[in-house]
Amino acid sequence: MPKFTQVEERDWIHEDVVGHAIDRCKLWYDGHGLSFSLVKMPPDHELSLHRHETWVAVFVIEGTLKWDGEGASRKLGAGDFYFVLPGEEHVETSLEDTMVMIIKAEPNVQYPIDTAGARKTAP
Repeated sequence: MPKFTQVEERDWIHEDVVGHAIDRCKLWYDGHGLSFSLVKMPPDHELSLHRHETWVAVFVIEGTLKWDGEGASRKLGAGDFYFVLPGEEHVETSLEDTMVMIIKAEPNVQYPIDTAGARKTAP
């Protein structure tokens, strides 16, 4: 049976993700390990160095963000996509108002990485 989520039915929540509050709207969770969400990030909002226990796929709907991790740095805009493997340490920073769709394996536990003031990301 199809699952529909129309704009006026969406519930946005303000939640903590690796120590930083973001606005998230869960579009769908299948109950068997897969979820789809929309996430809004204001300008210059950083999700500090973290990793996930499971994979995460991100599609940029609008805005621009910077992804840093594993010795690389990428600037991503509307229409761009990236996939993060389990355990891969990374930082995401919005460069303007940004909205992304996140598809992920559940449960998706996220861990902040304590770098004691030193970041392990590309310059």
